[in-house]
Parts: sequence; structure tokens; C-alpha cells
Amino acid sequence: MSQRFDHEIKQLIPHREPMLLINELLEVSQQSSESRVFIDVDTPFATELGVPAWIGLEYMGQTAALIAGYQQREGLCRPHLGFLMGSRRYQSDAAYFVLGHTLRVRCEQAALVGESLATFNCTICDEITGEQMANALLSVYRRPLD
Repeated sequence: MSQRFDHEIKQLIPHREPMLLINELLEVSQQSSESRVFIDVDTPFATELGVPAWIGLEYMGQTAALIAGYQQREGLCRPHLGFLMGSRRYQSDAAYFVLGHTLRVRCEQAALVGESLATFNCTICDEITGEQMANALLSVYRRPLD
């Protein structure tokens, strides 16, 4: 199953199968990231109806974590663990992400308070139609490792 995942993702975030949920890194910078998620029968949490839309929060969280991984790799911040503290206004237009679809998850760092609290504006779109499927503002606590 590891062929489902981009090698660079595993260099930037600590998540591993079966809880690594994003498949490909499309873009990452100091302020933003974008990933691709395949929704199929091998996708964790998939049912006959698809993947429950609330799993989108974790797609967003892992995509946001790519930014922190990039910042650490580039020496822009100290090593830390990120903890999803909460989300505001998670909205999804459907109850499930449908089998056979591919999603694009985009996160933009909205604010950084000191080194300990970051917020991210996140969206999930259908890759083919570009239709927005979900959006949220995530709050993440960064606990230093040293």
C-alpha cells in the first residue's frame, strides 16, 4: 500500500499508514500547501457510500502539517509537534466523499501567534470539477520538542 503515498509527504510529516490519509504532495511553501487524496476502496474509512465528509478535517490537518514540515526542513522554525486544537465553521456540501473521486486539499497559514499557535484556512475541492466540497479554519498548537 505504500506506493499510494508520495515519498516527500513521509519526509515532511510523521503520519504513517494506516493513518496517513493524503496521497500526493502537489505544492508546499512557508505559507501554503496542497495535497491530493484518492477516494477509493483502499482509502482508510471508506464505506460503500464513500468516505464520511468529517474525515476531511484530517485531510486538512495533514495538509496543514506539510507547511510545518517544510518550515522545519528549511530551518524557519524549531522542531515541534502539532496538535489540532479545533476547527471553526467546518462546512461540507455532502455527507460523503464519493468513491472514484480525487480531492485537492489546500491550506493557507492565516496567522501564527508566537511559535505556539497557528491557524489555517483550508478547502477541499473535487479535482475534476473544481467544485468546493468542504472548508474550515483550523487551529493548531505547536509544542516545541526541546
